[in-house]
Amino acid sequence: MKHTWNDDQIRDYLINHIKKSIIDDVGGALIGWSSQMHNKKYIAGSFAVPRMLFPEIDGLGSYITGNPKSTGSNIKTYISNILGESNHKYKEFAGFIVFIFRHGLLHQHQPKEFTHNNKQIGWEFRISDPNNPIEVNEKYHLEFKSDVLTIDANIFYRDIVNSVEGFAEDVITKYRSTFETSLDAQMKSLTKESLLKEVKYLEDTDFTFLETYEI
Repeated sequence: MKHTWNDDQIRDYLINHIKKSIIDDVGGALIGWSSQMHNKKYIAGSFAVPRMLFPEIDGLGSYITGNPKSTGSNIKTYISNILGESNHKYKEFAGFIVFIFRHGLLHQHQPKEFTHNNKQIGWEFRISDPNNPIEVNEKYHLEFKSDVLTIDANIFYRDIVNSVEGFAEDVITKYRSTFETSLDAQMKSLTKESLLKEVKYLEDTDFTFLETYEI
């Protein structure tokens, strides 16, 4: 049975659940890594930030497409349609970001290699210096220069966080049906029988523990 969400429930879920979770998880990590940079200690986190953010963008984008299984399309849609409203460069680079950055980082260790006209197209994730004015850090974000595309993790994080409240209103006015369809699919209760039917790599023996141990 399809669940119906009212306006307040949509706002509460997206703002007080999704947005808050992104701030708590990714924002807290960025504070730690920025502090390391400020104290001139070992710098980490450049790849960890997008690894945390891309699944969140996937979920948000699925509320537009209505298909939580269409990861690449979901991420491209949200980056282009929602983040692109405030920065046109997101529209320009959305497809490249999804395939080269997201697919590489989540399926391998680093972004995928890409060549064009016999030239290697490079990539850079940077955690910007917290002592710099925001406009200084912004000029390096989504900059394509000398065959290198640079993404500033701090700005990317900020833009995603800042987009959620406006997106909640978009869901209410434009995407309510696909929002509900996506969440219904995600929240569907799974069973051993349904997983064995849907997931090729699972076998009946993967669930033996359910009978072996007391629940």
